[in-house]
Amino acid sequence: MLDQEISNLIAYAETHLMMDELDGAQAVGRICSLLKLDGVSPTDTDLAEIESAPSPNKLLAPVLAYAVEHGICAEDGVAALKAEIMDALMLRPSELNDLFADTYAVNKQKAFDWLFDYSVKDGYVDLEQCAKNDRWEAKELKSKIEIVINLMPEAKTGEYPKCPLCKENVGFGDRANMRVVSCDIGGEEWFFNYSRHQYFDKHGVLVNGEHVPMQSGKVVLEKLARAADFIGADGFVGVNAVAENSGAKITSHEHFQTGFRSTPMLKAGVKAKLKSREYPYLDMSVRDWYNTVISFSHSSLEKTTEFADKLITAWKNYSDERIENDGTKNFCNVIVSKANGKYCFDIILRSNAVKKAKTSPEYGEIKADALSLTDMLGYFVLPNKLSEQLKQVQLYLDGSLPFDEKALSPEMKPFAKMIARMLKEQGGTVSKLEAKLNVHDEVDAVCEKILASTAVFDGATIRPFLDGLGVEVVIK
Repeated sequence: MLDQEISNLIAYAETHLMMDELDGAQAVGRICSLLKLDGVSPTDTDLAEIESAPSPNKLLAPVLAYAVEHGICAEDGVAALKAEIMDALMLRPSELNDLFADTYAVNKQKAFDWLFDYSVKDGYVDLEQCAKNDRWEAKELKSKIEIVINLMPEAKTGEYPKCPLCKENVGFGDRANMRVVSCDIGGEEWFFNYSRHQYFDKHGVLVNGEHVPMQSGKVVLEKLARAADFIGADGFVGVNAVAENSGAKITSHEHFQTGFRSTPMLKAGVKAKLKSREYPYLDMSVRDWYNTVISFSHSSLEKTTEFADKLITAWKNYSDERIENDGTKNFCNVIVSKANGKYCFDIILRSNAVKKAKTSPEYGEIKADALSLTDMLGYFVLPNKLSEQLKQVQLYLDGSLPFDEKALSPEMKPFAKMIARMLKEQGGTVSKLEAKLNVHDEVDAVCEKILASTAVFDGATIRPFLDGLGVEVVIK
């Protein structure tokens, strides 16, 4: 019983997970214990099929089905059982850390690439699950932001030993196959692992080993710069906010987001070149992006973090006739990368004090939550419920359902004006494909407007703030 299936998993582990042949018997014993089997008889395997397997999912499927069928676990326990089985087949945490460190000492990028590949092959990062998200690129806009409707299962509240980020999660429940690598950030022990969500390429998280809250001021900026050193020239690190303000949610556990892809925001060009009188050696500009992003770089960690601290402090206390700030409503996102020996800071100025016009009801349906760092970088993550709502909109646009505003269900009523307007613009109903593309275009435009609404300055209105910093616009 399950002889072939477990033999396949052992062969997979030896092929993809670096399991030593001598450890095979122990792995079989652990898996049999989990599945309440007396033992299995080894069988031959199709090595060509196993070598080409992108993940363990296909090999695990019959084993997990057996477990549910025989009452070994319920449906809601399958994820944890999968993780436990994979943990029996994987490198121990110390072994993985040693291999990562050895590779990192030679080539940082290869080390992170290896760790990502291992996280996929051990099933912790499930790219097949990630691919189920609705995702597309908004090609017709000013910048190619990406839209992601997250369809991955949400973690249940209270299922963590301490908090979602604490190191105690390693090995707990459906994180038995989670592996992290340790690193030193400013004399503190931190750890890194890849995110299961993968909202952008090789999306990861860098977490303080201690359960301490996010700090503010120069200390967190120095940590960001040192974290950029750790990630290397192919990546970036970012933080949602660097000060506790009334609109900036700060987690109770210090951590940074990381990625290894030039995001839509980081690909944006230059809107204006700037020059600081106090720091003339900084290469500084305003990015040509939807919101207000001040970018600057230099080889000195001390000078870049010093200027970043002054900029953020000035912004925290800034107000004018448009921005009614009492010192608690301005905050920032900060992204740092390290390339060609230079630390590059991108500071996004944000505020809950800017006077704004009211938005349409469907805006709130499409994106109700405050924008996160991921959104600001150009990856708009939208709620799960929107997937079915947009499919319903498509049915009205392609004529599959007759549109009657009074007959709309409560969850569809906020989209009534949008549907009526789109039907008018289309000149009636259209094909299913055209309806889908039109819905995508509509969501793209709404997301672009929401992102643009976070801009705190437009054109010359930024000059008073820059003047207060001793910074002037030298090239527009």
